[in-house]
This record gives sequence, structure tokens and C-alpha cells, in this order.
Amino acid sequence: MKNVYIFIIFFQISLIAASQNNQILVEYQVIKGNITNKETLIATNEKALYITDSLLIENENNVNITEIDEYNNEIILAQKTIKLYATTYYMKQDENLIYFTQVFNGVYSVVKDSLPDFKWDLKSIETKKIGSFMCKKATLNFRGSKIVAWYSEELSVPFGPWKFKGLPGLILELYNLDDTSIHHWRAKKIIYPHQKDIQFTKDNQLNIIEYETVIADMETQIKEKMKRMESRVPKGVTVSGSKLNRTGIEKKYEWEK
Repeated sequence: MKNVYIFIIFFQISLIAASQNNQILVEYQVIKGNITNKETLIATNEKALYITDSLLIENENNVNITEIDEYNNEIILAQKTIKLYATTYYMKQDENLIYFTQVFNGVYSVVKDSLPDFKWDLKSIETKKIGSFMCKKATLNFRGSKIVAWYSEELSVPFGPWKFKGLPGLILELYNLDDTSIHHWRAKKIIYPHQKDIQFTKDNQLNIIEYETVIADMETQIKEKMKRMESRVPKGVTVSGSKLNRTGIEKKYEWEK
């Protein structure tokens, strides 16, 4: 994928001792398929920063893989390496917007994602302990995925991992159901109150790009890459996965209704 999709941190984080507002810092262990990583939430009741670590994924022996399936007459290709760059997200509790930056068409830009309403189902009476905190269960349909969250009202911060928020307590565990690619976040370290203040700022000089535009551009490039790959294989052989399938949490967006 082109560098246009490289994520960069665009928020300045100013740490000031002797905070007047209680804050929380949560480190999540994240499992996405076969990949395990760490992500960090720093939040107050009103706003949050969410930070993902950079990650380099290499397949065995660090080589391109070509597998010929004679029965299905297909060629399966795998990338040698995939690099995920550190990303910082910023959101507020009172608006369904989340911001992050990336290089878009060669220009550093702020990406704005207008999130759907978080219509959490709180009817479940199930509870469980995560660490020393008693948690309640909530469920949600989010962009084509069924989501389960475990939150604690003992920690009255309405945020959680990644883009999720809006529950009456901190989300300590979250995962998707009924999917071939499971995404699972679980809190491993909590500092509360986190005795440092955070000032959230954005670079107003950067262009603001809608997330819809980014997704459309990215998927257009993927489809073009698929076509180029198909054109290189022997006659009568097809490329596995020539149909674009979204394998992450977000499978269907609001603008596609």
C-alpha cells in the first residue's frame, strides 16, 4: 500500500503536573487475528486520546509466498512485510466525531470520521470481574459487526478502546462476534487517577479530509492492484481474493445505505 496510508501522530500532548481533573490511563492488550499489540487510552470524562503502537509484521523467512492450488486453479500471494504505523486518535464525549491524521495523496491531512450513534444494549444482567473491578455486559451493532463490551461503573470514564465510547463506565474488555477475524481488547494496566493533565491540540494548518473519501481512495487502489496482479498470472489461472472483502470491524459504513 502506498505511503499515502501511513498514519502519523498529529496531536501535541502537553503533560502538566498537579492536574485539577481526574484522568485515567489504560493499556490494552490487543489481539487482531494472529497479531498481538499494545494500545493506550488516556481520558477524562470529556475527552480522550487513543494511541496505537507501531508494528512490523513479517511472514516466515521474510519472503514473498506463492502457493498454487491445482484443484481450484488459483494462485495465492502474500506480502513480504506489512508495517502499521503508530496512530493517535482524538475524540470528545459530547460529539460523534473522531480525528486522526495520515498522509493523503502526498499531503499530511486531518481525517475526520463521523461515527454512528452508539446505541448500546444494556439489558444484560451478566457480570464478571476484570482485575478488581466488577463489570457489566453491553452489546452493540457497529458498522456491520456485533460487539460485546464489559464496562465498570467503578471507573466513571465513558470511553474505551479505539473508537468505542458512550457507556456509563470505562470499557475494560471489548471484542467482536461471529467473524472470521476476531478483534479483542482487554485492559492490562490501569492508572487512576492519572496525575498528569493532557492538552489536546490539532494543527489547524492541515487539510480536513472525510473518512469516506479516504476509504474510497484506499479501496480503489486495492482494486487496481488486484487487476494488475490478475494480468500477470498465466492464462486460465485466477488470483485468490480478487473480490474485495473487508475483514476488520468496519464492514459497512453509514454512507453506503
